[in-house]
Amino acid sequence: MNFDLINAVACGLIAFWATWCVLSGKVRDGIIGKLIYSAIAISGFVVMSRNQSIFFGQTTAVLTMHVTLALAGVRHIFMVIWWQRVKAWLCRTLNCEHCLKDCQYGPGGIERRRQR
Repeated sequence: MNFDLINAVACGLIAFWATWCVLSGKVRDGIIGKLIYSAIAISGFVVMSRNQSIFFGQTTAVLTMHVTLALAGVRHIFMVIWWQRVKAWLCRTLNCEHCLKDCQYGPGGIERRRQR
């Protein structure tokens, strides 16, 4: 096995995973997540096929795949660490109709301050 074959197999698996993420109803990552997964799937397919003329060149495909994988990681970290606080802040600030009815973060919901 040489490095080109290992790289092609790995990129094929990444492309398969990203395609599943785009098409599966179990993955609920919103529009931005689906766009990131689509870019990963396309660039992984181009790297795997080693064809220079399908969508864009292989060097560009490798760069695109690395950037979109990094964006997927950054988005994942944001969703795990900060999204609940950002969502609570948005609900408190916007006072939207959803927040006024049944949102736990809106007015009359869970008190977010520490007890002293």
